[in-house]
Amino acid sequence: MTPPQRPRSLRKPFVAAIVITDMISEQQISGRTSDLSINGCFVPTQSALSPGVKLRIAVVHAGAKVVALGHVVSARGDGMSIAFDKIEQRDQEVLERWLSELRLGKTDRKS
Repeated sequence: MTPPQRPRSLRKPFVAAIVITDMISEQQISGRTSDLSINGCFVPTQSALSPGVKLRIAVVHAGAKVVALGHVVSARGDGMSIAFDKIEQRDQEVLERWLSELRLGKTDRKS
């Protein structure tokens, strides 16, 4: 049995609206993130998608939106870890701003 993968970078508590779309089935899951990093996030769900599933991700917070392509890294009973694979530069800048605000304690944790 392989141990669960650890996030590639430190995740910070961060609550934001998220819509996850399975790229093959087009199944959508709407919810909220519980944490965020430059490389991914964790999304609490009652039914997680399988590891490896390719995703389109849209995260909305404080009037801004980040769109990325990614995949499910791990799934467990309380949700799934998602890795971002491709983010356009504009979206990357928004993500970095959110994380900078978290480090400085300036972000409103509601969306």
